[in-house]
Amino acid sequence: MLVHRDRIRRALAVLGCSTPLAVLAGCPGPTSSATPSLAGPTFDAARAWKHLEAQVQIGPRPAGTPEAERTRAYLETQLSAAGLTPVREAFEQATPVGALSFCNVYADLPATGDASKAPLVLLVSHYDTKRMEFPFVGANDGGSSTAVLLELARVLKDDAPRSVSYRFLFVDGEEAVRAHWQDPDNRYGSKRHAEGLVKSGVSSRVKAAVLLDMVGDKELRIHRDEYSAPWLYEAFAAAARKNGLAKHVDGPRERIADDHLSFIEIGIPAVDLIDFEYGPGNSYWHSAQDTLEHCSQESLGIAGRIVLLGLPAIEAKLAPK
Repeated sequence: MLVHRDRIRRALAVLGCSTPLAVLAGCPGPTSSATPSLAGPTFDAARAWKHLEAQVQIGPRPAGTPEAERTRAYLETQLSAAGLTPVREAFEQATPVGALSFCNVYADLPATGDASKAPLVLLVSHYDTKRMEFPFVGANDGGSSTAVLLELARVLKDDAPRSVSYRFLFVDGEEAVRAHWQDPDNRYGSKRHAEGLVKSGVSSRVKAAVLLDMVGDKELRIHRDEYSAPWLYEAFAAAARKNGLAKHVDGPRERIADDHLSFIEIGIPAVDLIDFEYGPGNSYWHSAQDTLEHCSQESLGIAGRIVLLGLPAIEAKLAPK
């Protein structure tokens, strides 16, 4: 991703949290007296950490490599274990190093009732790592968000009923093949998926896209991306503030070019939940220091909880009236 550092003030509307997802994530309210056993499954940070370890163990995972294929196989295995049906979206595209094979993986979780008429929300992470001259394992950049999204898929699958449908989308080729981010050399997978949504007509049902990226930093603080829809960002930030997680949101205001732009470009409101300050002066980003050592299980749990806390406000806004 690329950051444009101009800081702009915006007025944001405050959104609250509701149930059942809020209960699932630990949101206080009228149902807060329910025991954990009655609240359903909760986000398991230890399970998410195991997903992160598994990716790092594979090693560097750039698009078009055997390691990327091993990662896809892992994603499919875990989605299937959660009771979902993974779908591959494979394509070949020209890049600065020649034609490469890319492949997105996604699984749909339908709404209760007539899912064909329900709003669809995309939950997105890129799983590829950047091509480097050294072994870049991308523990935070690519690995952390993918680990969180896999655990979110398990949690949300076991939570019902739901008024919106979810698509857990793992995109390939977010990273530029060149050393530096320069269009069109980036966002290969999310651009292709967005194009497919338009061609199939499904884009009319997609009411929001929530992108996770770089959420494993030990000092997690999600930035205010200026391209993101303010109401979407505030759904998560307001819920975090209400639930003792304020220090993990409302980070620096940035314009962050990332996979969410692919959906914004086709008219879908999107938000990038990202901490783009990784190490002193962001020195761990795209470096050999992006390892498990500089990530934490706790941060994965916080990121997952913030998502679960924020989704009820989004569901309430999008639910068919």
